[in-house]
Amino acid sequence: MEEQWLLKAKFVAFNLTISAFVFVLYAQGWLDRVLTGHIAVATAIIGIVFVVGLVMSAYRVWKIGGELDRAKLGGGRLMKVESERALEIRLFSRISHLQHIANALGMLGLIGTAWGFSLFAANITPDMVGNAASAGAMVTTLASGLGVAIYATMLGGALCLWTTCNLQLLRGATASLCALIMDEAHARSRLAPRTGASEFAAPQAAPYGVLGGEATS
Repeated sequence: MEEQWLLKAKFVAFNLTISAFVFVLYAQGWLDRVLTGHIAVATAIIGIVFVVGLVMSAYRVWKIGGELDRAKLGGGRLMKVESERALEIRLFSRISHLQHIANALGMLGLIGTAWGFSLFAANITPDMVGNAASAGAMVTTLASGLGVAIYATMLGGALCLWTTCNLQLLRGATASLCALIMDEAHARSRLAPRTGASEFAAPQAAPYGVLGGEATS
């Protein structure tokens, strides 16, 4: 039970700390710029992907924690896996999708950057460049596009780092579970009786007389 609750406590403590920090930023009004205007669309998309990854991380923490308890008691489905490589692939494949989500968050931030520059480029015409009267509008458009690009990059990178930290926590717990199961398997194999020699022993040769159909004395 100690391993399970330690893993859950680490996960909850880390995510609650970061959530409290984000709440303080929101209460101070420092997140208003990513919640209004064109950037709000990118914020919503990136936020939905992050929440999906956070829920999946929490689910895996609970599953791995329970498997750690069962492994300590000598039970669980994974205790029947004999190949170390197969066990490693089976365990780590369950959390590989979180790496894809972290990568997706970083890529969404870069897409938001390109989108911000496109907003600026789409609203600038040759007439505005040559007209001094439209300089104010051009600067406003430039500032808006650059804001979307910068904030989208920062948001995607920050949430990518958050998801990666949860992934690293899961990787450590998965490695501990893999080592625990294989150590238990090796201990059982050393204690098991060795019957291989008798099973594969060569049969004794029959007397010559028996092979020839003659009675032997």
